[in-house]
Amino acid sequence: MRAPRWALAAMATLPIPLGGGLVLSSPALAAPALPEIPAPWHSIPDIGPLLKQDRVLGPAQAEISIVVWSDPECPYCKQFSGVPDAAVARANSGGTARANFALRLLPLPFHGAAAVVGALGALCVAEQAGPNGYYKFLGDYFARTGANGRGLPSSGGSAKNDSAKNDSGRAAVSDLAVKDGASDKGKLEACLRSDDTLGRIAAEGDSAEAADVEGTPAVALRNNLTGETILVNGAIDPDTLDQGIALMARRGLRHAAPPPDYAR
Repeated sequence: MRAPRWALAAMATLPIPLGGGLVLSSPALAAPALPEIPAPWHSIPDIGPLLKQDRVLGPAQAEISIVVWSDPECPYCKQFSGVPDAAVARANSGGTARANFALRLLPLPFHGAAAVVGALGALCVAEQAGPNGYYKFLGDYFARTGANGRGLPSSGGSAKNDSAKNDSGRAAVSDLAVKDGASDKGKLEACLRSDDTLGRIAAEGDSAEAADVEGTPAVALRNNLTGETILVNGAIDPDTLDQGIALMARRGLRHAAPPPDYAR
């Protein structure tokens, strides 16, 4: 008579007696230890899959998602610009869908109207030129901004602190947006002045609050097989980001492949 499965499972949990009173546990019980999460990373609740409105760089169904909250006028975000993009390229260089990247906008109040206008510009470029245009615009914006609320240089070539005179850099943002793919100027201007676009920025701020983000930039890594998420507040160097991606991949090795479509 064959023992029922539950009985076999129970037997697997019993210690194995040896001569001399020694007892060994069944090797089937020994789960491989997960690598520890080192500083500066720390665990946070699952931030969820990437959203359909996220502008995703890299393969849609990747094992690890990098989510960055960034402010167009943050000097540390300026310093960090391009680091996640390059990490995605390295992670996927072997032909595997290891990582993707989404940058969410979090213009901070103390960076003033210039930060909001820069965020509006990025979203409005994405409407016409997709993720590639979005990241091109942000890369160009970070390269040109005076940061800390100064905004983009005017046509005269210098960033101005007087937002009233410079209209918070709106004209310079519009010119850069056209250069980076928002070729329909009428549609661009409507988007820049739309309450709906402002609402989308607010929603990205809500996601930062839910993730306990303390400032910009903030970098989260989510394992899309397990939902496990780690976060660091502040800019990090490329090696720390690469090591974080590798860590999260190792911590998810015992799980199945991601579903065909895990975007919300």
